[in-house]
Amino acid sequence: MLPVFHQQRYWEFKQVLERVRERANAGADGATLTSEVSDLQHFFEHQILSLDASELLPVIEQRVQSYQVEINKQLRLLGMDVMFLQAARQADTRSQRWGQVSDRLSVLIRYCDGLLGKPEGPA
Repeated sequence: MLPVFHQQRYWEFKQVLERVRERANAGADGATLTSEVSDLQHFFEHQILSLDASELLPVIEQRVQSYQVEINKQLRLLGMDVMFLQAARQADTRSQRWGQVSDRLSVLIRYCDGLLGKPEGPA
């Protein structure tokens, strides 16, 4: 189990992810999403990766690091998805890109749930 301070940071990160997903599902423009994804990446780098892992049991630390690697990868891919969304000109392509953005955000939310000890069902 994560220490309370770690749980708070992941819970805050999850809340931001959910807000971004709501905006994306509501059809926010690409520039807004680009800014929000940048904010997500900044939050992750400065609020999550900076957490002190020395207070974690080794088995938990390893699990957290695995999640962090995946979250970092998904955030980078989300940035690419948003960039492709902005470049899309055809309605079908834009619709597909919106779906990819929403799916990626759902995966990130499930990762947070996994770290918070919640079941990793559909988000």
